[in-house]
Amino acid sequence: MEFINVDEANELLAQHGIERQAPDEDHAYLRMVADSTSQRHLAVPEGDVEPLPGAEVIEISSDRMPEVIDHILHKLHHNQLILFPVGRWRSIFDVVAFSLAENEEWQRVDAAATVELNSRDPLFCDTGDLHLVCDLVKTLFHDSESPDQGLLLITAGLPLVMEVVPNGGVRLSFGNEAVAEEISEAITA
Repeated sequence: MEFINVDEANELLAQHGIERQAPDEDHAYLRMVADSTSQRHLAVPEGDVEPLPGAEVIEISSDRMPEVIDHILHKLHHNQLILFPVGRWRSIFDVVAFSLAENEEWQRVDAAATVELNSRDPLFCDTGDLHLVCDLVKTLFHDSESPDQGLLLITAGLPLVMEVVPNGGVRLSFGNEAVAEEISEAITA
């Protein structure tokens, strides 16, 4: 895992039809531009996360959600991943510090991140980082509480945006139906 300049990711965002939306200074989101985008919203029963307009809502128990997230990420295992914070990296690093304290791979990233904590520069992850990405996303699902602790994930190879939303939800947007169907198999597995 390594931080890259946000400008380096902008070309990939444009290729996949993804735009950055910032409703305020503290939050930035990635959204598919096309109106025909297929969307899924994975919701926990007690969650209060709003789905994106037109999204198919799939209810998943809190206990099962980490397994489903893991299945989705493993379905993407041949792709390089790029992670974007909704807020600043500091809020994400702070919320996972205790849960990932024993994870040596994460500690290396944490040690290298001191200059990036107040930025929104994306974190580039190669295929060998998949287990660490899974640990990070599942930890955020369990431990995050405020919108600025959300995490957005895109792939270098597929038009997809995965958003881990604090308080129990995952929003998925797909650039085409074939990708949506492929990832949907991981949701129901």
